[in-house]
Amino acid sequence: MLRAVDRYLQLPRRKYFSALEVHAAIIGTIAAVVVVIGYGFGIEAVQSLAPGFPTMKLRTACGLMALSLSYMLSLRNSDGARWGAVALAASVLALMLHSIAAPPVLVAENPWTAVPSFATLVCLAACAAAMLIITLAPRFGLFVGVLALVAAAPAAFRIIGLVIFGGAPDPISPLNTMALHTAALIAWFALVCLVLHPALPFGRALLQASLRGRLLRRALPFCFLLPVTAAAISFSTHELFGWPSEALFAFNAAFNIIVAALLIWWLSSVSERWQSEANAQAAQLSRANEALEQYASAAAHDLKAPVRHVLLYSELLEEALARGDIDAAKRHGKSVRDSARDLPGMINGMLDYSRSAYTRVNLGETSLSELVQAAVAQVLNDLQMVGGSVRVLTEARIRCDSTLVTTVFQNLITNAIASRRRDRPLEVKINCVNEGRDWRIMVEDNGAGFDPDFATVAFNPLARGVHVAGEGAGIGLATCRNIIQSHGGKIWIDPAYRQGARLVFTLPAGPEPAG
Repeated sequence: MLRAVDRYLQLPRRKYFSALEVHAAIIGTIAAVVVVIGYGFGIEAVQSLAPGFPTMKLRTACGLMALSLSYMLSLRNSDGARWGAVALAASVLALMLHSIAAPPVLVAENPWTAVPSFATLVCLAACAAAMLIITLAPRFGLFVGVLALVAAAPAAFRIIGLVIFGGAPDPISPLNTMALHTAALIAWFALVCLVLHPALPFGRALLQASLRGRLLRRALPFCFLLPVTAAAISFSTHELFGWPSEALFAFNAAFNIIVAALLIWWLSSVSERWQSEANAQAAQLSRANEALEQYASAAAHDLKAPVRHVLLYSELLEEALARGDIDAAKRHGKSVRDSARDLPGMINGMLDYSRSAYTRVNLGETSLSELVQAAVAQVLNDLQMVGGSVRVLTEARIRCDSTLVTTVFQNLITNAIASRRRDRPLEVKINCVNEGRDWRIMVEDNGAGFDPDFATVAFNPLARGVHVAGEGAGIGLATCRNIIQSHGGKIWIDPAYRQGARLVFTLPAGPEPAG
């Protein structure tokens, strides 16, 4: 439901207006059906909605129609529409106040003289006053919110009372003749149309994806329904068990305090969890920015050399063609091609590296062998060409993002192929050890290994070992580091391993990582 609410923010302005207009149009249409069919054709079922329930009075239906039309006009930018909205809202307010102050005498067969309940008159007057503030002085939007709650709370209580206890009116209640559809339309208009009006700040605050918006969407329904629910329970106990007013007051106070305390505690835990998520996202963004800054600096340095070569040999190519020296032109053209060959790989590497720095982790449980098999499938041709093999020595169930960790194994196997020794077949062994809170995973090969000086900078972007100079874009290990860090783990080269290369990384074995 909250995702559906959040979509309001993503809609263009005109569609946001259209969505609110639909709500107002439906409310006005229902009221018009009561006027035309219920009173025009005398069909009492439309007036009462259900047998035995109070009827929606003609004044109420006309007031709701005028308010819905006033609301739709208030969404227009023209002065004529604005003053039309003011006129309609002022007419409804005047009618309701007149009905409260000097109710007319009921004349037989004249439904217009039937007076709505006192609560209905107050609720409609509050809605009309809110519409006047919206159109004339939207800077006082806080008062609109207060008036909307003043109108919605009695209507919500009436809905609960009618649904639970039926339509029998209570002669001493100010809600005694409010109809079920009257209460529903008033609550609908107040909580949706008035609160979300684009001229007010409430809609933007409620619908935004920020921490404030998320808390408001969770807290406000409870705050609104809490007193209504307490009153409904009190009314029920009074009717069923005859509790005295003192007992009802004590029960009401205890109920509100307990639920409010639980609500505050729950909201504090929710905000704490969201704050942890925000901190994790900030840390991930910081890592991404650092990674991109490092890569941009290194890429700018490395891209200069091939670009200079392309420019130099292009000039030599032009001179050779001008002299008619075809052999020299061919040599220079080949040099241009060789110099430019590394550029696409470096650019693609930049994209892969930047994505790995901020990709969201989607955790799932996958076996280690499945991850390795998926990685081997992506480099199978290169592995077969060199006669290499990959073995998993210890099986385990790993909680990770299978796509990202497969990329880690793919990069490590690719590096092993590039650094293989020509005097023996390549063997890659993958082992893992459970260390309680972490899985320690080791990837070993029998290749040329890492130079000790290179091991200290191996995970920097665009770093290349001496034995693989000119191969790749130099971002494989840097990408692996970003992926492992996004899982909450670490990766390093084992300097004590001498039979080739051994890379070790950890992945948390327990709860999901931050980010």
